[in-house]
Amino acid sequence: MSQWAGIESGVHTPPTSPAAPAPSSGSASGHAATEPRLRRSDHLVLGTIDTGAHVLQRRARVVMLGSAVFMLPMLALNLLLSALAFREFDGFDSMFGERGYVGVESTSVFVAIVVQSYTAHLVGAFGAQVLVAYQMGGEPTLGHSVLCVARRLPMLTLTWVLTHWWAVLAALLVVSEPELAAGLSTFAVPFIALCTACVLLTVPVLMTEDRGVASIGRGFQLARTRFGASFVYVLVCGMMGGLLFVFISELPVLLEQTGLITFGSYGYLIEGITSQIALLVVIPLSALATAQLYLQLRVSSEGADLSLAADRAFGRRA
Repeated sequence: MSQWAGIESGVHTPPTSPAAPAPSSGSASGHAATEPRLRRSDHLVLGTIDTGAHVLQRRARVVMLGSAVFMLPMLALNLLLSALAFREFDGFDSMFGERGYVGVESTSVFVAIVVQSYTAHLVGAFGAQVLVAYQMGGEPTLGHSVLCVARRLPMLTLTWVLTHWWAVLAALLVVSEPELAAGLSTFAVPFIALCTACVLLTVPVLMTEDRGVASIGRGFQLARTRFGASFVYVLVCGMMGGLLFVFISELPVLLEQTGLITFGSYGYLIEGITSQIALLVVIPLSALATAQLYLQLRVSSEGADLSLAADRAFGRRA
């Protein structure tokens, strides 16, 4: 049997010899310790999100700390670029006249959108590394998962540029023509969801199968097998992430409305902290769910669960 395109369990076990008895499933040192946890799901969209939440709960420390490793530098970069924009206010003022603040705010919004997009790309790679290793029966560690993403950082950057150039153009439209962007928002949401569904699986393919730039085509090929489900997944995941972000980030406002606690002049600081906490929950959860969708599409379109079962029964062939 094949090794299922590079996806392997946490421990490399040699092929089982016909003369050697297979270890029992109940033994502590048998293959049950590395038996894949991946199971076929009857509900592709909701099942993948539920499994992603399950892995987030079981491996919360690894997922949260690993995501923070990539999110904190990106947050610092965003603050640095925003500070530079405000420092160059005189230049914007000479360009825009009395409305120089418009240039500063537009630049800050554009930088935030682009940096956030790239951050989600990196966290998606980390989430894919953790979830695939966990579903293949391994116990992903923080250091190993971060190093796997770091080794592929140049290719991740290249695939982000190739698959998210339209997002950069959309960000430019938002900051340059906000009225036009607001008018097109009704049509933009389905279009963005469609574009996202086409490149949704690029990162899981890159981290799992290590195909380089060809991961873009491979990801689209997998998504096309159940494109309707992939499109619905993007909409559901986006709505769920948006609601989670609003509920978590607006908790300080809700607390102040109850009158139980007030933050005074520090309200903006508390809201900023809760917004980052919300991102630290929403982005990793979306990354894990997307990686699980990748595995489920391989199960449904390629019979991956049958291949794994055969490998466990007869041993993997190099």
